[in-house]
Amino acid sequence: MAGGWNFPGSQKAARRGQSCFDEFAPSVLQRWKEGEHRGIMLYREIKEQGYTGSVPTVYRYVDVLKQAEVETSANLHRLHTFSANAAVWLFVRDPKTLDDIEREDLAAFCQVSSTLKRAYELIQDFLRMVHKKEGARLDAWLEKITQSGIAELQSFAHGVEMDKEAVRVGLTSSINNGMVEGHVTKLKLIKRTMYGRASFPLLRQRVLHAL
Repeated sequence: MAGGWNFPGSQKAARRGQSCFDEFAPSVLQRWKEGEHRGIMLYREIKEQGYTGSVPTVYRYVDVLKQAEVETSANLHRLHTFSANAAVWLFVRDPKTLDDIEREDLAAFCQVSSTLKRAYELIQDFLRMVHKKEGARLDAWLEKITQSGIAELQSFAHGVEMDKEAVRVGLTSSINNGMVEGHVTKLKLIKRTMYGRASFPLLRQRVLHAL
């Protein structure tokens, strides 16, 4: 036949877009987390709940859970090799710039500790404020930090509170003194390199040429 073989129920299954196991997957996952890793026992449990599918389908799902557990264990082991600076750098990076391994490491950090997960969310939220100039959200962000109970972020927030209005302007206005600070740094560098070696007229000429 031109249209190929049509098995009974195939069109109905295609319309559903899912197997009869899908509605029982959450139950199997919950029992897996509780410690039941035997495929046959998981099959018998969901069969009593009304599952009419095959045993191999359950075993395939169990294999997926086992593989995920192995990968998670490997990621957690790799976290022990991270220095504090490397971990912080991972948290402040733009997620779009991370490669696959870095994404796995970040996911492992967030999985191993709810505190780290919350810290990552708050850090990324602050970075969004910086990039999008959303200074109006600063007070709400500081309140989240207070409620988080994360001492390291609270210390940072305390510094922000000390000069909050200046920080708010920096997070709102596109005008900044970055160019002025750059020239000041350049002048200090020239002064240090010439200290005790030349008179003021030569220093003046070098400064004028540098600007």
